[in-house]
Amino acid sequence: MITENNRIRAIIKQYREHYKLTQNEIAKLSGLTQSAYSAIEIAKGNIDFDKTNCIAQAYGIKLWDFINPSTTIPEIKNLPNATRAIALLNKDKIISIAKTDINLPQRIMTILNCNKLPEQFTSSDIWKMLPIEVRDSIKTTRVTDAISREAFRNIIAFTGQKRGKEKLYQKIE
Repeated sequence: MITENNRIRAIIKQYREHYKLTQNEIAKLSGLTQSAYSAIEIAKGNIDFDKTNCIAQAYGIKLWDFINPSTTIPEIKNLPNATRAIALLNKDKIISIAKTDINLPQRIMTILNCNKLPEQFTSSDIWKMLPIEVRDSIKTTRVTDAISREAFRNIIAFTGQKRGKEKLYQKIE
């Protein structure tokens, strides 16, 4: 289940990655601190519409159009001058998957919802179901870190048991 907050976060990240901007670059363009911008992208708390509006303005878009799923990402030529200048500098940058956010929480959620995991599972079980390009860029500890965050507390629980050295989890029904 994708919440409205997560949908908006995905849009914010999609725009940034489309123009190959760093979190720091878009934070400066939107007048936010890097930590405030990062908190929005990594799902710390609810979406703040004042800050989201600042981000939308960095792309020259009104808030409603920015969060509207049917709005298309504007061409570089239609961006505000400061944003366009940085996007043009970055447009030929090659960004490896290891340097980008692979949207691991959303990928884990998809795996949890596909009902292909055993009743009790480990981080490795989830990791094995990720696409190969993601598995090549992360270790199972990153999955463990992700599922131990607040976003998953109401979805999965530690069973109190282990398989080898790994904790066993199960979905909360």
